[in-house]
This record gives sequence, C-alpha cells and structure tokens, in this order.
Amino acid sequence: MPLYHHSGVCVESWVELSTTAPMRYEVDTTNDAATLFFGDRNEYVMRLSRKNLGQMLELGSRAAADLASATPDDE
Repeated sequence: MPLYHHSGVCVESWVELSTTAPMRYEVDTTNDAATLFFGDRNEYVMRLSRKNLGQMLELGSRAAADLASATPDDE
C-alpha cells in the first residue's frame, strides 16, 4: 500500500542516496521505459517512461547547475 498517491505520483518511501550508492539501469525497448536500480541489492527501484526519464534528466541538470553556481556561506 502506498504511503501517498496523488497527481500521478505514487510514493512508497523516502530515499536518500549516499555518494557511494551503487546505481545501474535496464532499458525496456518494448515498453519504451527504463528502470533505475539503487543500492547493493537494488533496495530502491524507479521505473520511468522515456518522457519521464527526459523530464527527470532535465530537472537533475538544472539542479546540478544551481549547485555548481552556488557559493557556500562564509562562516
């Protein structure tokens, strides 16, 4: 049972990845989708359509650019 289901998003848990978390993917050309696997034993799996994958990559690229341009606070 999902924890949250609204607006086309079904959330079952919160996931935070370490910088060393193993990642891999599989492509399903028949269904025009990709499955992303995270963790040593694939503890977190995300299946995305081609369109959703493109949207996620665009969003991630914008976030990475924002992080790269951010100046750390001087303490």
